[in-house]
Amino acid sequence: MNDNINTTRAGITATLGQSTLILLTATLAAPAMAEPPPVINVTASRMARTADQTLASVTVIDRAEIERSQAMDLAHLLDGRAGVSMNVAGGYGQPTSLFLRGTNSNQLLVLVDGVRFGSASLGSTPWQDLPLSQIERIEIVRGPRSHLYGPDAIGGVVQIFTRQGGGEGVRLDADAGYGRYHTFKGNSGISGGDRNTRFSLRGGYIRSDGFDATEGGNKDDDGYRNTSFSGSISHRFDTAGTLQLNALHEQGNTEYDGFSATDEYDADFEQSIFGGRYRFTPLAWWDTSLSAGYSRDEQKNHVNDVKSSVFKTTRKQAGWQNDFTIGSETTLTLGADFLRDQVSGTTAYSRDKRDTRGIYAQYQSGFGPLDLSAGLRHDDIQHFGNHTTGDLALGYNFAFPLRVYASYGTAYKAPTFNDLYYQDPWGSSGNPDLDAEKSKSWELGLSGSPAWGTWRVNLYRTDIDDLIQWLEVAPFTWQPRNVSRARIDGAELALDTTIAGWRIAGELTLMDPRDRNSDNQLPGRPKQNLRLDLDRRFGALGIGATLQSRSHSYSDADNKVKADGYTLLDLRTSYRLSPAWVIRGRLGNLFDKNYQTVAGYNSPGRDLFVSIAYQQP
Repeated sequence: MNDNINTTRAGITATLGQSTLILLTATLAAPAMAEPPPVINVTASRMARTADQTLASVTVIDRAEIERSQAMDLAHLLDGRAGVSMNVAGGYGQPTSLFLRGTNSNQLLVLVDGVRFGSASLGSTPWQDLPLSQIERIEIVRGPRSHLYGPDAIGGVVQIFTRQGGGEGVRLDADAGYGRYHTFKGNSGISGGDRNTRFSLRGGYIRSDGFDATEGGNKDDDGYRNTSFSGSISHRFDTAGTLQLNALHEQGNTEYDGFSATDEYDADFEQSIFGGRYRFTPLAWWDTSLSAGYSRDEQKNHVNDVKSSVFKTTRKQAGWQNDFTIGSETTLTLGADFLRDQVSGTTAYSRDKRDTRGIYAQYQSGFGPLDLSAGLRHDDIQHFGNHTTGDLALGYNFAFPLRVYASYGTAYKAPTFNDLYYQDPWGSSGNPDLDAEKSKSWELGLSGSPAWGTWRVNLYRTDIDDLIQWLEVAPFTWQPRNVSRARIDGAELALDTTIAGWRIAGELTLMDPRDRNSDNQLPGRPKQNLRLDLDRRFGALGIGATLQSRSHSYSDADNKVKADGYTLLDLRTSYRLSPAWVIRGRLGNLFDKNYQTVAGYNSPGRDLFVSIAYQQP
C-alpha cells in the first residue's frame, strides 16, 4: 500500500504545522467582513444557547453545509472535523466507528432528535446506515456531558436532527445521482407549513454494488442497499405550548466478508426512531417540557442465505425538564430522565433488560464579562449501582475580542449487556461484577470573532480509569475485566474566514491517546488530523475542494497492526440551471490513493458521482 504521508512523528507534525501556518497567515491578512451570525445549539446545555454561552467546544453542521459538501455519507461529512476521526471497515454500509477526542467509539452518546440510538449489546452506533438525505442538522459537543445526559457521554455528544418543514407554504424537492461502483441515490420529499404548523415527509433510497471490503477473505464486491423514511410535524397551540413529533426508519441489506473465503455473508438491518416533545410556559419565568422516545436496532446475519444470528436492541425513554429564569442573566435547570434498555436475539444473556433513572441540575449565569456554568447529576442503574457526575466551567469575555473559558467535568460509561451478561456454550461469559468506566476531563478554550471571521483553540486532558478489556482467562475462554487506564492529551485548532470570495474552513487536531498500562497508542486513533474546506461561487457556478490529511494509527492494542497515514483531495462543483434546478458533481480521492482507515480493509479509489436536484422555489 502506498504511504501517502510521512508517518513519523516529526514528519507529520511538520507537514500539518506548515499547512496550519499558511492558513493562519492568509486568514490574518483577510479583509474586514460582516460579523457572522451566532451559532445556536441545544445539545451542549439541553437548551438553545450560543456556543459561547454553553462554555463548551461545539460544531454545528446545517443542511446548507451538508449540501455544499456533497458528502456521500456521514463518514465523509464528519471525518477530520476538530476532535473527530472516522474509521470505515470497507465501503458503503460497512461497519463505521467515530472516535471523539480519542475516547473509545462506544464512549460517545448519540442522539437522534433527542432519542438515544444504538446497540445496547455492543454499545456501538450504525453510523453507516444513517442517510444524509434525512438529516437537517448535526451538533457535535466535545468533552464530558454525563452531568446532563448520564451514561456514555465521556468523549461528548453527537445529536442528529432529521429534516423539518418551513413556514412558507408547501414545497416539493427531489434529487437523484449515479456514480462509481454502480452507486445510485434517489430522494424526494414534501415539506411546509404556516405560522403555527410545520411538517416534513421524506423518502430515500441508496444502492451500491460496492467493492471488496477486505484484502483477504471473499474476493467479491460487497454491495449495500438502504431504504429510508422520515417524518416530522409540529404545532404551536398559541399560549398552550408546542407539540413536536419526529420519526425515522431505515432498512436494507449489507454484504460483507466473513471467516470463510468460500461462503457468502450478508446482513439485513432495520432501525426505527420515534420521539415527541411537548413544551409550554406555565409562568413567564418557567419553561417546562415533557419528552418520550423509542428506538430499535435490529440485525439478522446470513451465511449462504441461511440465518445465522439475530441481534436486537430496543430503548424506551422519557424525560421532564424545567428551566427557571432568575433575573436577566441566570437560568436554573432541573430535570429527570428514565431509560429502559432491552436486548434479544440468538445470543444468551443472564439478564436482558435494565432501567436507568436520573435526576440533574444545571446553573448558568452571567456576571458582566464573566460567565459561570455548573451541573450535577445522579443516576441509578438497575442491577448495577449509582453514579454521580458533575461539571464546572468559567468563561471571560475580553473586549478585543477574545473569549477564554476553562472547565472540569466527570463522566462514566456503564458496561454493555455483552460486558455484563453475555454467555456462550464454550465458557466465555460476561462479568456482572464490572465497574463503570470513569473519566475526568480538564479543558482550556480560547476563541475570537474578529472582522475577518472566527477562530478557536482548545486544549484538553482526559483520564479514563477502569477501562473494560476482554481477557483470556483459560484456553479459548474470555471474560471482561476493569484492567486498563488511558490518558488523552489534545489540542484542536479551527478557523472560518473568507478571502477574495473563497470561504475557507480549517480544522486541525493534535492528540496523544495513550494506554497508561502499556504506553501504547490507543487503537483506531490517529495522532494528527487536518481538514481544509474551500468553496466559492461564480454566479450560477460553485466550486469547492476538501483536503484531508491524517497520520498513521494502529488497529490493535499492541500497536503491531498499522494503518498508514494518508492525504486525500476531493473536488466538487455545482451549477444552478434555474431557481429550482441544480446539477452537482463530486470527484472523491482525486489522485486515486490507496489508503485504509482500518488495517486490512479497503477504501474507495477515485470516485465520481453526479446528481441533479430539484427544489420548489
